[in-house]
Amino acid sequence: MRPPTSAKYQDPVERWVPFAFRLGVYAVLGIFFYQAATTFLEYHPMQPWPVFLSVFRMFTFLPIHEAGHFLFRLFGKTLYILGGSFWQVMFPVIWFAIALKQRSQTAPFAGFWIGENLMDVSLYIRDAQFMALPLLGGESIGHDWKNLLMQWDAVDAAGTIADITYYSGFIIGLGSIAAGIGWALFTFFAPKPAVQPTPIANADARTLEDELDQKISGSDNEQPF
Repeated sequence: MRPPTSAKYQDPVERWVPFAFRLGVYAVLGIFFYQAATTFLEYHPMQPWPVFLSVFRMFTFLPIHEAGHFLFRLFGKTLYILGGSFWQVMFPVIWFAIALKQRSQTAPFAGFWIGENLMDVSLYIRDAQFMALPLLGGESIGHDWKNLLMQWDAVDAAGTIADITYYSGFIIGLGSIAAGIGWALFTFFAPKPAVQPTPIANADARTLEDELDQKISGSDNEQPF
């Protein structure tokens, strides 16, 4: 007979590796958040961006932004212009909603990118008054938010709209990092529920034991020829 094992036992590797990985991910996001929060607050044309932020933005934020223009190009001029910034934020929103519905621990990670993209978009909005940001394709393609705010007669409100967008993203990004770390700690320290056998499982086990006992008893009672 096998010795009874504790249902609460968990392999240390299975417990520590995911926990350390999650903390490492949110530590990297914390660095990225600091760089983005300081860079997107106000654009300084002569000041270079952090390399990590610049490269990551070029290969993630920008393709998603341009994909938004492509997706909404059939819905009129306004949505075509707005589609880049809109999709840049909505893409992680959809990801966050799916993760939250599935109760996945990736939900705070997705939430972080909502905040990050809001801060990125806020810089574009703020630039509508200054036209200092370099544009993909040059000046000939037009400045999204300059065109939108001129259409809405709200160019003078660019700074206010940018501030609302920036600080909304700041709060969401920071809150997502805190939520991700908190969720990782809770998962790590929360006691694992003991697995209780169901009555059916108990009945099946007793049946098997009875059958085994009968076979053993029968073999003992058999007489040799």
